[in-house]
Amino acid sequence: MNKIFRLAKRNLKRVKASHYVVIILVLSLGIFNAVTALDPILKQNRREANIEKTFNKWWAEEGINQFKLVGLEPTEKIRNEEFEQYREKYLKQNHTYIVEDRIKEMKVEFREWWENSGGKEQYVQEHNVYPNEKIYQGELKKWIQKYTEKHVRYRLAFVPAEEKHERIFSAWLLSPSIVSFIIFALFFIYAFIRLEKRWGAAIFASIFLGLAVTSAEFVWLTTSTSFFHQYASARFMGTSIALAFVLGCMSRNKKDTPVAVAGLILSVLADWFVNGGIYTSVAILSPLFFGLGAFAVTKIPQRKKTEKELNEEAIQERLRKHANNSPIAAKKAKNRALVESGLNAAKKGEADNATRLLCLGMNALMQEQPIDREAVEKLCRELTGPRVFIDISGTQWLEWGETAKSKNLMEAALILLEKGLSQEKNESMARRTLYNMGEIQVNHNIDVEEGVKRLEKVINMNNSDILAAQAQKILGQRK
Repeated sequence: MNKIFRLAKRNLKRVKASHYVVIILVLSLGIFNAVTALDPILKQNRREANIEKTFNKWWAEEGINQFKLVGLEPTEKIRNEEFEQYREKYLKQNHTYIVEDRIKEMKVEFREWWENSGGKEQYVQEHNVYPNEKIYQGELKKWIQKYTEKHVRYRLAFVPAEEKHERIFSAWLLSPSIVSFIIFALFFIYAFIRLEKRWGAAIFASIFLGLAVTSAEFVWLTTSTSFFHQYASARFMGTSIALAFVLGCMSRNKKDTPVAVAGLILSVLADWFVNGGIYTSVAILSPLFFGLGAFAVTKIPQRKKTEKELNEEAIQERLRKHANNSPIAAKKAKNRALVESGLNAAKKGEADNATRLLCLGMNALMQEQPIDREAVEKLCRELTGPRVFIDISGTQWLEWGETAKSKNLMEAALILLEKGLSQEKNESMARRTLYNMGEIQVNHNIDVEEGVKRLEKVINMNNSDILAAQAQKILGQRK
């Protein structure tokens, strides 16, 4: 847990203000979709609960006595039958809050009115035309639309058959399912972080929003074909096509290609199997826009680098030139090349070679004067992270941890000592490591509470030696 906390703390330092803005916007969009989708369901659930509560009250106060008065024993079977009758009657008098269920009811009600209650005759009187099935469907559609226009998820969605093209500006705010939203949230945030470095936030936002809005028009065009025409009356919403485009742009970077392809596949599968209907056209359009994004990214101009970035690049260039003339700088460059070679070997699965190179690289970094804190801490995170699989003994980890501590690299020391502790089987060595970690955390104000627990554990394991006395001294100074 402590390791996760420190890792999160380090990563938060890298988060920019624009990243926070995007995360907040995505969360807001999620809350908006959750509220608009779940509100009718929650209202209906409350109504069902109220039906049961009202019936139970009536049954306890009046129902039981009524059956006893007529000579019937109020059994559980009779109670259940009475409840079902009461519930059915209540629901007929009070329409469901769930829009889709209400639409089904309205179709039945409208057919009954049209055929048996004068609806057809009324139409003849008003229009002097005897209605056929096409007219019936048109009138039914108008009646249902008057109802659905009262609900946000219908009022904001784009329906190709209705050709209300102004709704393309609102349809992208909605998500067709929770699965689609989760895919959007995860891969959109990742794509933003990666592409913002290339384009800047403004260009990314312009491209994504432009495609999010116009994607409804592409879907509208597909419904003019014979295969997708059957879905012309369905609602379209979401940002799958825009997401596919930015994932395509991201895929040109080899490091991001697996993530981009995974995002596309998940999005297509969700549209085809989970959302279905009109989203099958989206599932077909998405790979096309993914490819278009992979092509377009080379044509979209990159953002201008800031003065700070230009200065940093100039400094790095001077350092590279200086390395060619300075033995010390050349040595440092060689050490970093050694580390890079080790990491590349680890990624290729060359465990033995990676272990050898990375051990040499860590030892070399530890011996530099002055020591490069950032380089050591970065290598520590790489070695203990999920992407590097190498076999290093617990003793080696502890030795590196002690060295890092002696060189005042406390963050690195904690990472290395914790890794060594997880492998150490010798109780005495493990206790010494607990003491070192606790001392660092308490004295250097790094997760102090965890450090106190470690020092207390050292004392509990043996309270009569020098190590215990030193641990008690540190805890006493804290008080």
